Amino acid sequence: MKLDIYAGKRVLYKHNGQWAVGTLEESNTHSLTSVGLFLRIIPKDEPEVTHIAEINDIFLDAVPLDEWTKQYKEYFMTKDEYIQFIETENFEKNLEEAYVSDGEYIYYPVSKYNKTWITKQPFDYIVRGAT
Repeated sequence: MKLDIYAGKRVLYKHNGQWAVGTLEESNTHSLTSVGLFLRIIPKDEPEVTHIAEINDIFLDAVPLDEWTKQYKEYFMTKDEYIQFIETENFEKNLEEAYVSDGEYIYYPVSKYNKTWITKQPFDYIVRGAT
């Protein structure tokens, strides 16, 4: 297994019990303790602040969203549009592949195709069939 970790990488990290968006900060200090490996993160919404998160509380698999994807409503939807879609007879749960997105990056897969789960996600978009 190869870890893709580098300064400037877009990540999600746990902050106050919720996922937050940030980038890994370049650092010459290593924070390996008996508790775990800690990395420094610059929050997207607070670039003047640095957070420190344990590696198991960091989601490292963010993928940049291609701009062309946003042009196709069948692939790029708001959460509300996606909820409407999954409630139609055209929706086939067994064939569906969708991911949560902030409109810039694709993050983790949709694991439950229901209104409650989708509404709770901290991001505004769903991207279908992309990885």
